[in-house]
Amino acid sequence: MYAQIDADEQDEYNQCVEQTIKEMQLESINNMVVHSCSEQAKKTYEEKIVALIDQIRTQSEEYKQPERYQDILKSQRLWKAYVDQECSNAGSYIGSPMYSYCPMQEYAERVKQLEEYVN
Repeated sequence: MYAQIDADEQDEYNQCVEQTIKEMQLESINNMVVHSCSEQAKKTYEEKIVALIDQIRTQSEEYKQPERYQDILKSQRLWKAYVDQECSNAGSYIGSPMYSYCPMQEYAERVKQLEEYVN
């Protein structure tokens, strides 16, 4: 199950899928592979999000604008609630692989958003 996302977002996921299929000698992708690789890629994106928020905190301190950091924390909490609900919907309506694949997609997109704030 390959959803439509940018190639750079899929690199980590696709590498995992290809490696897992090869290592397990599977004929093709299955729900277990989708779940496992989605979780692995999401963890990487989650670490990037934490690092970016730390950079935003540092920048906010340097610029003496603590409200910037507080605003990001607020939007992060709201974003997380949105992702949890939206991906629950996707899992219910599209199928169980979306419970892990959807958050991975959303986390990858969030990394891009936060990178814009830092750069």
